[in-house]
Amino acid sequence: MSRKSIFSELDYIFHPNSVAIIGASDKPGKMGRIFMDRFVETGFQQLHAVNPHETEIMGVKSYATLGDIPHSVDLAIVLTPTDSALQAVTDCAAKGVRTIVITTSGFAETDAKGRQLQEEMVRVARSAGCRIIGPNCVGVYCPSSRLPFPLGPGMEIGSVGLVSQSGFFADYVTYRATANGIAFSKAISCGNEADLTATDFLEYLGEDPHTEVIVAYMEGAKDGRRLFSVCKEISKRKPIILWKGGITEDGARAAVSHTGAMAGSRAIWEGALKQAGVVSVGSFDEVLECLHLFRLQPLPKGKRVGIVSAPGGAAVATTDVCLQLGLDIPHFSDRTKERLRHAMPPVGGSINNPVDLSFASLANPRIHGDAVRILAEGNDVDMILLIAVARGELLCDIVQEATAGLEAAKPLAVALMAGTDESIGRDFPLLLSNGISVYSDPSKAAKALSRLWEYARFRTAAEDVRPPERKMAAARAFSDQVIANALRKGQTVLSEHESKEVLKAYGIPVTKERVARNEREFAEAIGDIGFPLVVKGVGSSLTHKTERGLVYLDVRNEKEAWAVFEELMDKLKGKGPAVLVQEMVRGSRELMVGVSRDGQFGPCVVYGLGGVFAEILRDTTFRVAPVDRQEALDMINDIRARGMLTPFRGMEAANLDQLADILIRVAAIGLDHEEIKEIDINPLMLSHATFLAVDALIVLSCASQA
Repeated sequence: MSRKSIFSELDYIFHPNSVAIIGASDKPGKMGRIFMDRFVETGFQQLHAVNPHETEIMGVKSYATLGDIPHSVDLAIVLTPTDSALQAVTDCAAKGVRTIVITTSGFAETDAKGRQLQEEMVRVARSAGCRIIGPNCVGVYCPSSRLPFPLGPGMEIGSVGLVSQSGFFADYVTYRATANGIAFSKAISCGNEADLTATDFLEYLGEDPHTEVIVAYMEGAKDGRRLFSVCKEISKRKPIILWKGGITEDGARAAVSHTGAMAGSRAIWEGALKQAGVVSVGSFDEVLECLHLFRLQPLPKGKRVGIVSAPGGAAVATTDVCLQLGLDIPHFSDRTKERLRHAMPPVGGSINNPVDLSFASLANPRIHGDAVRILAEGNDVDMILLIAVARGELLCDIVQEATAGLEAAKPLAVALMAGTDESIGRDFPLLLSNGISVYSDPSKAAKALSRLWEYARFRTAAEDVRPPERKMAAARAFSDQVIANALRKGQTVLSEHESKEVLKAYGIPVTKERVARNEREFAEAIGDIGFPLVVKGVGSSLTHKTERGLVYLDVRNEKEAWAVFEELMDKLKGKGPAVLVQEMVRGSRELMVGVSRDGQFGPCVVYGLGGVFAEILRDTTFRVAPVDRQEALDMINDIRARGMLTPFRGMEAANLDQLADILIRVAAIGLDHEEIKEIDINPLMLSHATFLAVDALIVLSCASQA
């Protein structure tokens, strides 16, 4: 499908002139009845029922077969049992139906037989120019065309688009959101994705001029790199709020390298979504909480939050939450404090950040608005969080008056701290429909603000992105030769020395070293490298050398060196004996950098805390290759141990630009060589302000998992 024309390719799906419900019913409890109810409620005009046992259903003429309908049909909804679905698709193909929605389950998600049946339906449909949505879905919701979902979210036209691999997610989120005053442009449940995929519809919504915010639920992707590219491009223009279901760790499998052991689906998905600017959530409530802010508020220019609160304790607790989320709670300027002093009650409150309105706010609720107005007009904060004891229409008036006529609007989140759950729930539709982002708890408001800031930061950074330079033709040619030679010899893993030669070709600093296969070469090596040095067993079959007793550190003189050489050669008998003589590097900090080739996203870069405890601590982050400089710097800041790169205890600060450059170059290696499955640089050691690859391993794609 052409990426340039996907909007024109798919837009007809949402604007059918006629719809046929195959399997329509008038019996309560049947899906055929539910869909008929919804279509009749919306007043869709050209609706046709197909049921061989009925002549009329709910006032709509019913036909025995689809072919009996005397009019053309643009969209057919198939509600028949699994074993009848193929015949229904065949009838649609013969009728010339353009879009077929198959709600029925029991196909590829069930067993091999179901997969074969699903593939046959697609073959039949595509041969006739039909497109399939589903199976195992609830189809299409488009208020402007009066296309309903089963729960009946209503026909108010809005600007939120939704795509989901789960039918219930699509139905429930649209129902709950519209009940609270957040309306949709379009929503799609695509189920098994036999034909059209969630990525197709994401790309469509990205181009849709009627959609400003996108919500998605996904459990996987057939083409992860396309999904990543589509999301990254869309996020530059409009936000995507995505719940990734089915995230599990599969890194417990036996792996040749540290990188492979830590490349679980959770880590890679989290890194890919962050890199693409996607707003990640993990529940229905978080989806709605983000929608309340992203749909109604402008993007902030920074992460400084001003808190205005009636209850003092809530203000202090919310300050803690904001700081834990990485937001700033700045001190106010003298001018702002002076304005607040004149507006606030003389006793019981506070004009600092957070602003404490005290119990006086109960007697005079208007001071909520006075404080908000002062912060909105000043330059001290970028976002405002109001914790209010006022409710309903009064609060609505207060907030609207406080924010009216401002030259530059700032995001405002309002947390209700008055009334019962039931009464607060009744206030939500009123406030949201009047453009006020409302929450039942200040911590939820703070979390939504932090996500809004992260997305704003992505948008700002995306404007300045320059693609990484790729002047590495000579490096690629050299590495191709190294890999080809290894494969010809039946190697599935490059030796440490071969791996470092590839890294070195790409400009990644490595330790000074030489391979010695006999006494003469060993003598030359120790003379060239000098003491102290490291002596290791080397070979494509020698992984995890430390655990096997094949690494000797801090060898200080010739006597020690020759003793180590003899001991190693004895251990390596029958294994192609060779040793690696390497300079002894004394470093202050150890990191890990690598590449893992993921089944969905392709080569992904990993960065994190290194050393022998790397797999235990798992302080790592992933990004999809390639990475630009800002993405590399974001990776460096992602891990919990990021503070170790700052100066402390007499140790110098790390050169972050050099580290970012290494990440960029490692990503390039993964992209350039499809034969490479994993790259593992551990440790990447900081020594005298320079990073060096002290140990490295490159695993080829045919490597055994044993």
